[in-house]
Amino acid sequence: MVEPSIYDQLAKESLSALTVTQLNAGSSVTAIDQATINYWKGPITLARIVESSRTYCHGMPIPEASIAESQAVDPANYVDISPTGSQEFQIVAISVTAAAGTDTAQVYLTDGSTSVLMHAGATSTAESSFFPFEAPFTITKSLYLRLMNTSGANAMTFKVAYNKVSL
Repeated sequence: MVEPSIYDQLAKESLSALTVTQLNAGSSVTAIDQATINYWKGPITLARIVESSRTYCHGMPIPEASIAESQAVDPANYVDISPTGSQEFQIVAISVTAAAGTDTAQVYLTDGSTSVLMHAGATSTAESSFFPFEAPFTITKSLYLRLMNTSGANAMTFKVAYNKVSL
């Protein structure tokens, strides 16, 4: 009888799309006994490949993957900053500039259905830090940043600086 392997279970997956959830699901079908030692070589090898190929040493920022981006947001609208796939972003700074006058903006963490307000405040035509909360913090594909222009009259520009800590 041929013993199943993690490779048989995940044969159609590319390594770049492999998730820890899939590794855990594949590993949950085994018992803890001497017979499964050969089986476990596969999940351990794949987990190490995923860790080595997607993160910098000890979860530090990946030096060549840090970004500062600028997002214009119309009145009463929002923009989401969200990693894709298995990426994780470490948010290090947020600033906002109003196109004219003084307006209001809000910063949320959201999973798409529930949002948690992190900060709400006034903006002006001078770029100002919009970051009174604890930095840095991490966002993922399932818990990401929502930047809202809560003014009714003017566009505003949010700038977000982040480090990629996982690819």
